[in-house]
Amino acid sequence: MKFVSILFIAILLIHQQTDAQSVRQLRKSTELKMPKGGGNNGGTVAQNGKNRYFYATVAGNKTYSLAYFNVVGEMMSPPDLALLADVRGLWYNPALKTFQGNLFGDGGWVTYVMDDAGIVYDVKPFAKGQLQPFPNSVGQYNMRENLVHFLKGSTVVSYNAATGAEDKTKTFVLKVGYSKKTPPPADYKIDSNAVLTNYNTTTVIYTGISNAEFGLLNVQTKEIELYSKADGLMYQKLKLPADAIVNDKLNFSFSNSTYFLYDARNRAWVGYR
Repeated sequence: MKFVSILFIAILLIHQQTDAQSVRQLRKSTELKMPKGGGNNGGTVAQNGKNRYFYATVAGNKTYSLAYFNVVGEMMSPPDLALLADVRGLWYNPALKTFQGNLFGDGGWVTYVMDDAGIVYDVKPFAKGQLQPFPNSVGQYNMRENLVHFLKGSTVVSYNAATGAEDKTKTFVLKVGYSKKTPPPADYKIDSNAVLTNYNTTTVIYTGISNAEFGLLNVQTKEIELYSKADGLMYQKLKLPADAIVNDKLNFSFSNSTYFLYDARNRAWVGYR
């Protein structure tokens, strides 16, 4: 009996430790200070696959800032560099060796033209029409499958990065708020197109992490929730610091294992790990 009691306590402790590991505390790791200019919303942070610089945007107008930074957060771009297009999502396409982006509304997608120093100096149309669920949708790139992911309610919809066409075989319904430890009820029904409450509604991040591929920003709890594309359940919570700035649209991104939030007051993308 004594052995059984000790074994039970050991199992209980392991279970508690496993539960504790389901929430991980994030800490500030970097800050990308944008140059002075217009706009109050951050669009995207994406990494240049060639020089490894972070390219960061302010969303809302083609004249707003596009800036790039080295790995320690020093701005390396000219202070007057502009987006040149009303971009929401931005991603580096390794096949084209340059950036692409989805524009506001029905503006379509564009491809950037860059010089050898990484400075963008022109944009060219790539695909026409509203190739995204909503006007302010922010695309996140999945290099493994060459897809661009968007959030539509609690559904992740995917577009072929080579053509701009929607790939309906790559649609993932997220069971928001539910996990294996707290599964949805047997009669659970979901309107996967209904706009989420208490979450950032324009952006779903793609992490590439097995069983935690997609991330949502819970603005009420200040947590980033990671969901599996296999079953749509939440597998991990990432707790943001108490002073982190969260928004229910835009201002949220992911790049190079770093979770980014935009602080409009200080005009900076703050990275957490």
